[in-house]
Amino acid sequence: MSIATQEEPRDSNPPGSASASNDPSASKSLPSHYSLKADDVDPELGKTIREIVICSEQFIVYIDKDLCVQWYTTDEHEEPDYCGEVLNLVATLEAQSNFMTDKSMLFDFRKRIGEGLARCLSGYPKETSIAALEEVAVEMRARNKDVSWVWYFQASYWVTLFLAVVFAVSWLVRDWLRPEIGPAAFDVVLGSICGTFGALLSVTVRSNRLTFDANAGKNLHVLEGLARVAVGAIGALLTALGIKAGLILGGTTFSGNQFALLLCLCICAGASERLVPSLVATVERVTSNGRG
Repeated sequence: MSIATQEEPRDSNPPGSASASNDPSASKSLPSHYSLKADDVDPELGKTIREIVICSEQFIVYIDKDLCVQWYTTDEHEEPDYCGEVLNLVATLEAQSNFMTDKSMLFDFRKRIGEGLARCLSGYPKETSIAALEEVAVEMRARNKDVSWVWYFQASYWVTLFLAVVFAVSWLVRDWLRPEIGPAAFDVVLGSICGTFGALLSVTVRSNRLTFDANAGKNLHVLEGLARVAVGAIGALLTALGIKAGLILGGTTFSGNQFALLLCLCICAGASERLVPSLVATVERVTSNGRG
């Protein structure tokens, strides 16, 4: 960046004459914000400065201790005609970055947002400011997706892992547990647990098609992940009961292991979005025929 210099006008009057003392530029003082630095309290906005993005005689942009982008201009500053559009984008990006719990990551993104605003206030072309902010938006969407996936799948995987341990322990003590609760109940319980495996398989395979927004909050993502596992377990429970009641594969001879077939169908019930509704329709049809 080149800095333009202006040749000092020649003054025919000697130093200390009236013309030198009346020169307006000689008594011109810098604005109060020009001397601000990190950890100072901005007297204009009352914010404590964490880091200054840019400071000129006509405006200042900085990040405060709350990691918010702060700025203001002097009366002499002339804002570009596209400044309103840039400010709207800055406000949107600030709101969309609230999901970040990592303070260092949030600070980096907020600082880059402030740099985009600084380009606008400095009089750069509109394309330069918008391009800088849109680059931040693209990276923010990627981080948003990453955080959402961690919240969603972390809850699903931990619950499924716990149920997998329950399944393994139940199978190891099957010779004792099966007579205690009954063979049918034993099969139904393990079949229901297998439904959670199918649910986890389903959401993992379809992860690229799932829509997340970390700004909705961690609790909502955890609740949604747990609900998906619970739905898989309920669907598998219904399937296992249908098999035991003869509504599914009733009268069909099978040469293989019937318990393995039950577990397989329960996993499919947890993963499928159509198997359980089809079973519900079958039950409704059988019930209606029985009443008729």
